[in-house]
Order: sequence, then C-alpha cells, then structure tokens
Amino acid sequence: MNRKLISQTLNDWRSNLWLALELLIVSVVVWYTVDYCYITYINYNLPMGFNVTHCYKINFRSVEDSSPDYVRRSSKENMADKLELIDRLRRRPEIAYASFSNVAHPYNSSNIGNSFRYDSIWSQGGMLYNRRVTPDFFRVFKLRGARGESSDELASVMETDGVVISSNMFDDKLNPYDIVRDSIRNNWEAYEVKGVMQPMRRSEYDQKDVADHGIIINIDLGADDADNVTDELCVRVHDNMDKDFIRNLMADASRHYRVGNLFISSVESFDSLREQVVAADRQRVVWMAAGMAFLLANVFLGLFGTFWFRTQQRVGEIAIRKVNGATRGDIFRRLIGEGLVILSAVTLPAIGIDAILVHFEFNQSLVPEAPVFSLANLLVCVFITYALIALMIIAGIYIPARHAMNLDPAVALHDE
Repeated sequence: MNRKLISQTLNDWRSNLWLALELLIVSVVVWYTVDYCYITYINYNLPMGFNVTHCYKINFRSVEDSSPDYVRRSSKENMADKLELIDRLRRRPEIAYASFSNVAHPYNSSNIGNSFRYDSIWSQGGMLYNRRVTPDFFRVFKLRGARGESSDELASVMETDGVVISSNMFDDKLNPYDIVRDSIRNNWEAYEVKGVMQPMRRSEYDQKDVADHGIIINIDLGADDADNVTDELCVRVHDNMDKDFIRNLMADASRHYRVGNLFISSVESFDSLREQVVAADRQRVVWMAAGMAFLLANVFLGLFGTFWFRTQQRVGEIAIRKVNGATRGDIFRRLIGEGLVILSAVTLPAIGIDAILVHFEFNQSLVPEAPVFSLANLLVCVFITYALIALMIIAGIYIPARHAMNLDPAVALHDE
C-alpha cells in the first residue's frame, strides 16, 4: 500500500511539484518560527545558578556632609559603621543571612569584567564577570558547587582570601577542579582557587555561555579599600517570615539601624529587582511571539486553503473510489497519505536549508541569547515543524473530504 501510494504520487509529479515547492518554503518558515520559540523556552528554563526567593536588597546611604547630622568619619570608621549595621541586621529575628558585595548580586544591571589565566591558559571568552563578596553571599543566594557542594561548604572555603570560579571559566581547556588550591592571575595579582561553583546567569533571557563565566573574590574587610567594595547589602529572610518584612524593617530603620552617618534608605525584594531587569527582554519576547503567531496563522490558513481546494477538486475521484468499494478509511488514508508523502519528500532538503541557517547563525539574529547549537535541538525543531505541518495538511484534507464522502456518488458525478 505504501509503495503503491508513493508510486502514484510520483506519477502525478507535475501536479504535485508546485505543492512540494510550497511545502518546502512553508517547512523552512515554520522551522524558523519553531526554532525561535523552542530555543527561547530552553534558554529561559536553564538553571540560574542561584535562588532569590525570600531575598532582599537593603539600600543604605550616608547623610550629606551639608546636613547638621553629618559627622566627619574616616574610611576605616565608615567600614566599622557598615559592620555594625550588618551585625544589627543579623540579630533581627526574620533575617537568616546577610552579606556585603560589590556589583555582584543577581539581576544586576552593572558588571565588572577582567581576564584571568592559569599558566598560559586564558579564561574562556576573555573577560569574566568579577564579583566581590563576603562569605555569607553564598548562603544568601544559595549558590552551589559544580559537584553539588552546599552553600555552607562554599562559604566556609571563602573565610580566608581566595576565589571561587565558575565551572565554565575555562570551558573545555581544563578541568577547574584540577586547579583548586593553585593560583590564577589577572594582569597584576594572583588568587588562590578555593572552589568551583555552578555558573550564575545574569537573567533568564541572557546568553547562557557568555555572561555566566565568572569569578567570586573574597572581600578583605580589613583592607584599606573595603569601604569602597561593600556597597551592596543583601539578606535572606526565613521562609515563613516574608510577610510585611519591608514595612516592618523600614518602621524600625530610623530607631535601630542608624549607625554613624549611615541610614537605610529603602528595601527592595529581588522579585522586584528581577522585574526591572527582565521587563524589556520579556516584552521583546512577547512581541516576537505575537509576530510568530501571526505568521503561523497565515501559514496555516494558506496551507489549509491549498489542501481544501485540492481536495474539493477531487470530489469526483472520491465518488468513483466509493463506487468501487473503497471504505471511508481507505479514502482518508489515500488523501492524507499523499499529502504526508509529499511533506516527507521535502523534509530532507528543508533540513539541509535549516542546517545552513544555523551554521551561518541566521537564527541567532532573532534569538541572540540562543544556546550553543546542537544537533539534538535542530532535530527536535524539525520534528515539531513536521508535526505542525502534518496537522495543517490533515485539517485541510479531512473537512472537505468528509463533506465529499457524504455526497451521493450519482450527485457527485453528475457533471462528469
């Protein structure tokens, strides 16, 4: 049956040629649409490398030197005030952990980059995302090691000077665990590698293999520059104590958390910070998805109409088959099978065109945050594309064919 169907389809090549060309173009267009949606979905759901549930950023400022409340303080005294402030916050019953950092917390619109090398091997992609933190940063954001080490384990190895590197810092150039307890260098300083962590992404929409190459450097709170690199104060509250945390903390801020010239100016949840960072990217994805949906709707209507018209033109053929004893199932299988044979025939050249588009990264003009290409992703998108077009073909054939089979053969053949 299948061989006979293929043979009959080939014999009608003149009438099927234009349909095959249409299906080839449609297949590439639909694949491009599916690829965008699929890769965006995969990228969005990749592990973030951190957890910001129950986390808050406490913004603090210093009173203006023109204020009557201003007290002249040295850099060391300012640092002592910061340490007193964070100690008071740690004693607050709602707060589980608190940390200082510099351009480090998740969903940060700023970044600091630098290049590092081990021996003659440079970090992948050149610049790394540098984060300076105190050890509790690992506990606040539940960072984990590349081999499953807990945030407590990572925090404990950072109690002394050193760095924790992301597992993809050197990509395939070397195993990062092989250089633990060895030193890596930038252009002016050496750091001992204390551990390896899972990569931290900047947001759900950022490219997974660029912005997440990073290094975390321990802040020496006794150093002369400590006051300059402790500008972020982040806390994690206990799971059951989120309710009214911001309001309650701000109500106590002026009485309990004014230290020297420092005062708490505001508190933001990381849900709010995330919204600020991803809003523009999410809007871009929404607009692109709307455009893709409109395109798919037009493709569906065009293909649906083509097969509807094609089936309507074959009402007489359907009637003859009924007269000759063909069942409804036989006729459906014949008509739908013919459409699927043509679709299958054009799928192979369509895959070739899709692969060329991927090779030259034309698809990444729409999805700049696309993960690195893989054959599995290409084949998944091809399968989804085939299934969608097959459904369009079945819908375009089934409805008019069902109507034709309900006609009396004598009526259907009246004009013949």
